[in-house]
Amino acid sequence: MIRRVTILGLVLALAATAVAAGQGARGSHQASKMNITLKILQGVTVRHAHPPDGDAGDVFSVDLTLVTVKNDFDAAPNTKVGNMSFSYLLHGSCSVAGNGCKGTVDIETMTKLPGGTITAVAKGTPIKQPFVVAIKSGTGRYKGAKGTVVIAPDGAARNVYNITLP
Repeated sequence: MIRRVTILGLVLALAATAVAAGQGARGSHQASKMNITLKILQGVTVRHAHPPDGDAGDVFSVDLTLVTVKNDFDAAPNTKVGNMSFSYLLHGSCSVAGNGCKGTVDIETMTKLPGGTITAVAKGTPIKQPFVVAIKSGTGRYKGAKGTVVIAPDGAARNVYNITLP
């Protein structure tokens, strides 16, 4: 009888230790963070006019080539590592030269990087740099990504990706 109680006690102690270890492992899991700055080379901006005539309601789109600044993605500086499709819906007006815009924009981006894609969206963003766009989703190695993409900080031709992965 004492032997059965001892064995039962040992089994319960091992089970309790295993459960506690499993809970500790789950509780100690930390999301990984990536902060990457990439130089952008801008392609041609295309205006997609929508009625009524004028700026409001028009969509502008451009493709950006993404180039490393540092040794990111196992690539040397100044290496092409991806691209970003960038578009925005204008709620306001711009001058003929394309500067001096007033109002807000709805921004949608899709970035292709080694290992997957990142989609980011911002609604009602004031027309001023930098544009801070919330990461909505990701695929591949970026699945479940959250964070922000900062486009043209300080007016520089750069994107800063602040990514948190689960």
